[in-house]
Amino acid sequence: MILPNKLIPFKDSVISKLVYILEILSITDDSVESLFEKTSHKFEDVNQFILALDVLFALEKIEIDEELKVIRYVKANHL
Repeated sequence: MILPNKLIPFKDSVISKLVYILEILSITDDSVESLFEKTSHKFEDVNQFILALDVLFALEKIEIDEELKVIRYVKANHL
């Protein structure tokens, strides 16, 4: 579940787990595989991890460098 509600507490929602990904990416760019290895203990399964990446991408907090095959934290909006 992405958002907390009456049945899903905040700590179990995907939104609460975004910070674990951003903590790593704020230090260095990382591949998807390596990032999952570093954070897998915080997620129920790989599907929840991918959902978290989708949310961060939709919020424009991460970007994908296809040439280097890494995910990069977006430090500021490009407005």
